[in-house]
Amino acid sequence: MNYQKFNFKKFIKSFHYASQGIINLFKTEQNARFHIIVAVILGISAYFLKFTRLEAIILFFAIISVLSIEIINTAIERLIDVVHPENHGTIEFVKDAMAGAVLIASIIAVVVGFLLFYPHILDLL
Repeated sequence: MNYQKFNFKKFIKSFHYASQGIINLFKTEQNARFHIIVAVILGISAYFLKFTRLEAIILFFAIISVLSIEIINTAIERLIDVVHPENHGTIEFVKDAMAGAVLIASIIAVVVGFLLFYPHILDLL
């Protein structure tokens, strides 16, 4: 096999491209902005409610799963729009399925959030 040497400059450039992709996502996608606003609110709330490290990790993974699937959904939708801009049954199915994946991840994240926040909220009452 032909292995390449580690190229630090190329490695740093990849972070730039990835960061640009995330910035573009939040500039152009309303749902992504909504998800990040909710994530920030939940993170701040978790801090003030003194979540344990494990609770914070679980919350973080629930949030990141939604954001990651949202990014994948957006990328696939944009690619499909370029490759096949006309309406087509299979394309609509793929877009709906990806939106469904985001919805399922969001519902699971809401359930996880409820299970994490509920005991802390009860303690405040």
